[in-house]
Amino acid sequence: MYDDESRVCVAFPVNYYICFLLVQNRHIMDILRQAVKALSKEEVRTFKLWLKSSYKNTARKDVALFDYIRKSGDCYREDFIHRKLYGKHHKNSFYRLKNRLLENVASHLSLLHADKHTVNKLFWFLSLHQIFIAKNKPRLALYFLHKAEREAVREENYELLDFIYAAYVKLSTDVPEIDPEVYIQKQNENARLLFRLRQSDQAIAAVNHRLKLTQNFARKDVGLLKLLDNTIREFAKDESLSRSRTFQTRMYRAVSQSLLQNHNYAELERYLLATYKNFSQNNWFDRSNHEIKIQMLIYLVNALFKNGKYHESLDYAETLGDALNAYGGIFYDKYFFYYYNALVFNYAQIDLKRGLKALDELEQELRGHRNSYYEFFLYLNRANLLFYQRQPDAAIRYLMRLYANEYFKKADESLKLKISVAECIMQYECGDADTVIKRVEQVRKKFNGLLAGKAYIREVKVLQFLDIFAQNLAGHNGRISLKLVRDIERFLNHSNDNTAEDSEIIRYNTWLREKLLALQTGKK
Repeated sequence: MYDDESRVCVAFPVNYYICFLLVQNRHIMDILRQAVKALSKEEVRTFKLWLKSSYKNTARKDVALFDYIRKSGDCYREDFIHRKLYGKHHKNSFYRLKNRLLENVASHLSLLHADKHTVNKLFWFLSLHQIFIAKNKPRLALYFLHKAEREAVREENYELLDFIYAAYVKLSTDVPEIDPEVYIQKQNENARLLFRLRQSDQAIAAVNHRLKLTQNFARKDVGLLKLLDNTIREFAKDESLSRSRTFQTRMYRAVSQSLLQNHNYAELERYLLATYKNFSQNNWFDRSNHEIKIQMLIYLVNALFKNGKYHESLDYAETLGDALNAYGGIFYDKYFFYYYNALVFNYAQIDLKRGLKALDELEQELRGHRNSYYEFFLYLNRANLLFYQRQPDAAIRYLMRLYANEYFKKADESLKLKISVAECIMQYECGDADTVIKRVEQVRKKFNGLLAGKAYIREVKVLQFLDIFAQNLAGHNGRISLKLVRDIERFLNHSNDNTAEDSEIIRYNTWLREKLLALQTGKK
């Protein structure tokens, strides 16, 4: 073995081989750090107990490395922890320590989660089956193969059923009571169904891939949607497929994603309402696919909101809230933000005070979930709702807090531009003409590159209107000109598409209509 390894090493020039080891080591370190960071508090606690119970030695280098990775975060320094554990030498020992720690983390997670998810349980049973096959204990292997089959049939996991039926056929040579012909027939039937599902998946995957390549497919071009519909109709002719929860789930994912990509919210709403009703009537929702139910409700709530059906959206938001608390709230932490997001957005349209109350409730929920994005969401929406409640001073105070937020600092420049324009509008509504004139000039300089493009012509025009309004308010101009009134009218007439306002913090059309009415009334 040593000679073989030596020959492999000699086959590489020394410098390339060292580079190979360094790259491999960095890759392992990156995976190890990601794995350690992904552990929950409970997983960390049980892992350290498991490590300490496995070995008697109290001075554990793997525990020390594990603790350092957790506590150092982005400040991790490999040379520091290497010297602390091994001094200046023993690099290979340090590499072996990292490999062993990664393997131990993986082993512990596998054991800890073996019975917590259906797929994990399936693989666990199959693993035990293989272990007892290797031990030449065919009847014990058969016991766990039976358990794997029951789980796979219940979950309609046809891929693993193919493996399980093949395992029965092999095991029949050691267990006489197994009739191989029964499982050969089951395997053939399963293979036909699996082939159909794979064909469907391949077609759907091709559609999704093309959608990603186009990124923003024209709404009226439904060529890809027709391809998807034809695929579904072709396979839905099989009666067993139409009754299959697995197939219907795959179909739901594909269709909803396609409709979302095409911004076809009206069709998405109709499709989701029918699909949710179908799953409910067939009693297809249970603990095993509860996350699918939650995701479906989130899609439905958002589709109804996009279609202006705010009260219906809120009704389904309450259904979503009930679903989040079901089964001991197993997905609550993962999805509760979407529930409050739905409350805030819908109430912002129909009841501003209730929208602010929803933000207060969300802030209470987030006390144990510190996150810069969540804070960003709170500050921005609170500023927005306060502005529409005619409290621009209070709105600006939240924008000032927003500017110090870490998520805002890393945000896309286009979002920063829209927030800056919103701030200029708020400053104008406060009656602070000098600040508006100053801020408009600052925004123009800071976002000069973006404002030069056609994509931000609306921001260019709004900044222009704000400058004129502020100059007039400060007494630098006389009467508002008829030309300005006509410019505003043209702006409003050329931007009737509601989607143009979806990405705006303060809807320019709504705000300018109010300004235009005031100008026209003043003339009268």
